[in-house]
Amino acid sequence: MSIDTSTALKYFKEADPCMYGLLHASLEHVSPIEIPELKTPDQYFGVLVRSIIGQQISVKAASAIRCRVETLVKNLTPENVRQVDFDTLKNCGLSESKTQYIKQDADLWETIPYHDFATFTDEEVIAELTKLYGIGRWSAEMFLMSSLARPDVFSYGDLGLMQSLYQQYNFKPHYVRKIKATVDGWSPHRTLASLSLWHQKDNQPSL
Repeated sequence: MSIDTSTALKYFKEADPCMYGLLHASLEHVSPIEIPELKTPDQYFGVLVRSIIGQQISVKAASAIRCRVETLVKNLTPENVRQVDFDTLKNCGLSESKTQYIKQDADLWETIPYHDFATFTDEEVIAELTKLYGIGRWSAEMFLMSSLARPDVFSYGDLGLMQSLYQQYNFKPHYVRKIKATVDGWSPHRTLASLSLWHQKDNQPSL
């Protein structure tokens, strides 16, 4: 199943008029949401490296560090990362721990059955990716959206996403059942719902 905006709009028009309005506005905006496109397996490792780089720092800082890393490594493959000296990589602006994660993941990458991800369920992909250093559930969920273009992903661990949900639906964090019922009601189009909520907050991750 792919990300289908037309089908999602029809679905939300009946199932959730509020989300229908958010998605419609996000698609018609002067800077509309970007619909993720399926990436090839040889691109996966680079996506995860960029995800690690961007963790817990500002978008501006992450962009600068990514640029320096990509200038140094050229093509973000495990082989190229292994060939770069630890301190040289760290001097791009990475912390000690992030440098370790990237180097360790380059060594581990071939133990991950990434060529089979297209046939895996979302939870199976998450289980494999979280075996890597520096990749938790949130990073794996972002990967599902950005690299596998999975249409039905929502991340409860994304602060910006949850804040936008609270704001748009006038929910409080303790409305646990209401929140779950609302999010469940967006299935099978939760990725587009997520993109629409991020768009309202203007803080969509770099997917």
